Amino acid sequence: MKKLIVLVITLLVGILSIFGMTFEELYQQNLEKSSAYTQAELSLRSAQLEMNKIDNFFVPYLGISVDTVKTGIDPFGKETIVGGLVFGGEGKLEGYEISLDVNFLEVWGAQVGASFPFTLNTDEWTIDTPDESDISISLSRDLTIIDRAERLKTESSYYDALSKYYMAQTNELITTIEDVFTRYYNEEMIQTYEDEIEILNQQYNLSTDEDEKENLEKQILTAQKNLETLRASNAPLEYFEYTDELYNQTKDTVERIINENQNYPINIEERLDLKSLQLQEEASEIESNFWFIPYLPFNTISVSMNPFKETDELFEKVSISVGFQLAILDKGERKLASDTMKTNVAALTYDESMLEAENAIRNLETTRRTLNYDVKIKQIDLENAMEDYNRNNELNSQGYITKEELKLSEIALRRAQLASENTENDILTNELRIMQQYYVDIWGDIN
Repeated sequence: MKKLIVLVITLLVGILSIFGMTFEELYQQNLEKSSAYTQAELSLRSAQLEMNKIDNFFVPYLGISVDTVKTGIDPFGKETIVGGLVFGGEGKLEGYEISLDVNFLEVWGAQVGASFPFTLNTDEWTIDTPDESDISISLSRDLTIIDRAERLKTESSYYDALSKYYMAQTNELITTIEDVFTRYYNEEMIQTYEDEIEILNQQYNLSTDEDEKENLEKQILTAQKNLETLRASNAPLEYFEYTDELYNQTKDTVERIINENQNYPINIEERLDLKSLQLQEEASEIESNFWFIPYLPFNTISVSMNPFKETDELFEKVSISVGFQLAILDKGERKLASDTMKTNVAALTYDESMLEAENAIRNLETTRRTLNYDVKIKQIDLENAMEDYNRNNELNSQGYITKEELKLSEIALRRAQLASENTENDILTNELRIMQQYYVDIWGDIN
């Protein structure tokens, strides 16, 4: 009967491990809960949209504006067009004037579009097409925009968004890996302390020597203290269902990533964040030559042409308007805007970011070296624990030590194995952190 129960439990554990959470599912779950990743993804989509605008001069936009046509409002009885939709009031509602506005080109910072106004008659529900003279082609340009600098800043924003997206994604990946590794270590260590406390309690109950009982009590209290510390450390990691299969999948994933990226480029200047700052610096150099723009009274220029207007004079078909706004007095806004254009902050930021990246890589490489020393130290501890266990196993077989003492020796060996494995896992995650500093595509979604 006992063998049957063990068999059933084994089968159930096997079935649960098959249907347990995989590493990729856990990682995706953590991504969905990450506000940093969600914000980075939205920012990247916005930056991609802006990049599409500058990469494609054909940028179609279609809009409809509606005005209400009413009569009887004007005291002289003239037909009056009221902007927007009007509800109530005096006058008879005759229809809606609808303007179909198409903006289809953006060239050197200028927008080219066309307008097709027509009227919807609400009495007969018919559409009055526009006169040829009402069809117009327009070109508008913001004179305060430096096209080349705007393009560079748009590219800079894209690479900055891509950098933040990559960092958010890989941070979540590495953190998930570290959580699984730590959970494995904690679960196994908790089990060793539970086993140790059980054995020490048995020895304490069987002992008749007061000094020995006092020493055993101290060992029990120390083990209980360590157990509580481990349980507290493990509590934040209990947000996911842990299985040995999950740990093995995670370790296989990390080893595969590292093996597939043995010879990645280590040119720090190719980092996405530094590339963004380089473009920003180039844009700032261009803007510094146009420091006088904030003081200009002319800010926009618009050209409208009615190509089908019945006239032989070209000037009668074309209208030009220039936006004029001259600030006589202000509180220093224009000077600040001009000084901002003169000051190349991006160059200073680039130098600081370069130094920060170099320091981060240097610290990770130092951690790599110290962890390699730790591995050798843990290996020596493991060999010593193995020798102690083998010696105690032989002593137990000869009757010199008890079964409980041999069990404690086995627990010490297990802890040495866990400490060695934990250090090896730290080396793996540290390698991922180094790869991250060079923006290696460790998960395949760098965009």
